[in-house]
Amino acid sequence: MKLNIYLFRHGEIAARKNILCGWVNLPLSKKGLNDSKKLSEKLRVEQIDVAFCSDLLRSQQNLVEVLKYHPDAKVIIDPRLRERHFGSLSGELKSIFADTSAIQTIDGKQVGLVPGLESMETIQKRVFPFMSDVLRLMQEEKVNVAISAHTESSRFIQEYLEGLTPDMSGLLEKKPTEYKKYVLDFD
Repeated sequence: MKLNIYLFRHGEIAARKNILCGWVNLPLSKKGLNDSKKLSEKLRVEQIDVAFCSDLLRSQQNLVEVLKYHPDAKVIIDPRLRERHFGSLSGELKSIFADTSAIQTIDGKQVGLVPGLESMETIQKRVFPFMSDVLRLMQEEKVNVAISAHTESSRFIQEYLEGLTPDMSGLLEKKPTEYKKYVLDFD
């Protein structure tokens, strides 16, 4: 049996430009909401039975708009889909984070020198089990799934589904008006 995953991310947030939003719980901007409406139109013809989003407002707002044409879809809020936590840099300008002294690599692992900074390995350790749970749900319940993700969680979902290396997935970026469709065969 072939089932689908529709992966997309939210758009612009209502905050000053170029900040490290991370776990700061901000809503979508007017542009972000308009992007969600455009995405909704594109997904209108697809079958969505179950939809996931993080517990952050912008992901939920994005999903609400997308599901406008899928009123019977079951919604599951899962914090494992959250964006990267930027610790004490949350809400600060991205240019601060561009300073590579904020991250150090020791024995091939990223170590944050910023209090509370979440490593890429930590994100992977929450997103990969989430995806295992999604695939199990799809197989057991025979459902198509939509996932409203954030930039980093979206990259790790793509890494998981496409067998990408971390270096390859780090280059991925989707526009908020686009989605990626994965067709999975559960025979």
